[in-house]
Amino acid sequence: MVTQASTSDGTQAPPAADGVRRGLVLGGGGMLGAAWTIGALCAVEEVTGRQPGHAEVLLGTSAGSILGAMLASGVRPQELRDHQRGLPITTGPLAGVDFDYDTAVGGALPPRPRPGIGSPGLLRTTVRHPREYPWLTMVSAVVPTGRGSVAPVGELVRGLAGPDHRLGGSVLRVVAVDYRTGHRVAFGDPGAPPAEVGEAVMASCAIPGWFAPVEVAGGPYVDGGCWSATNADLMLGRGLDEVYVLAPMALRLHPRGRAEPGRGTVAALREWRERDRPRGVLAQLVSRYRRSVTRQLLREARLLRAAGTRVQLLAPTLEDLAVMGPNMMDPARRGEVLECALRTSRAALAGVR
Repeated sequence: MVTQASTSDGTQAPPAADGVRRGLVLGGGGMLGAAWTIGALCAVEEVTGRQPGHAEVLLGTSAGSILGAMLASGVRPQELRDHQRGLPITTGPLAGVDFDYDTAVGGALPPRPRPGIGSPGLLRTTVRHPREYPWLTMVSAVVPTGRGSVAPVGELVRGLAGPDHRLGGSVLRVVAVDYRTGHRVAFGDPGAPPAEVGEAVMASCAIPGWFAPVEVAGGPYVDGGCWSATNADLMLGRGLDEVYVLAPMALRLHPRGRAEPGRGTVAALREWRERDRPRGVLAQLVSRYRRSVTRQLLREARLLRAAGTRVQLLAPTLEDLAVMGPNMMDPARRGEVLECALRTSRAALAGVR
């Protein structure tokens, strides 16, 4: 159990003024998921009056790990917003940092992957023990090895946290999946392989079939979203009173992040399916994936609530989804997604309060 958190430089994080121990979960979602999450982070700070980066634990998966590393390095949500807008940042860790969000990881489409199965060993393991792994972990073993590189992401994170900063004494936890065993790892936790923050974040972002696996502590790792888009259940056992979960690949079923009172999750998801009518094969696949992510997120939230933790879930609305489109790596939509999320997330949080 985590009894006290530390800032990214190893010093102890200041306790919240009200004595409440808070955690923040930032889910994966590609380029547009990151833009949406930045808008949601700004809304969280505006409505609650608390800086998200001051959470006791910051848990990031895939794109969420990038934002988590930036928050842990002292970057404010408003600075993330302005950096996304291309405005000059004159103060704070992002001052003078130049990063092309649209082209840094190769654009809207992946390069042609290498021929063959990505991880034959993992495929054999998942076939032998199918009930022990999420279906996305099984799929990730089959897809060919990607040729894309997440090196620019690692360089950005190292520039903020320092080239030799290692996880462990930080509030940051970064989720990835061991590409040999399929096991989920939260880098920074006791017992996890030692990892430098840049390589941990790159591993968490290495989408199978798109990017090449990332070597950490002598082994290959891939995107933490291969296990869960949020991995919010990893907040269990950390002594937290309240957890905010920002999930750009889920669906917002209710302002409080759950099915409507008196209605089950199945009914709420059925209503979403009736209201959200995607056109095209890719859009239909993404819509089905979002429903799967939402079911898993609600299961994770139930576990946390059963342990006595208050949980606030925040996910895209139909308005957000219409702006996003089916390709979460489409740079042409990034600015519009950010602005829409600022508005819809603020309205949702204000409604809860």
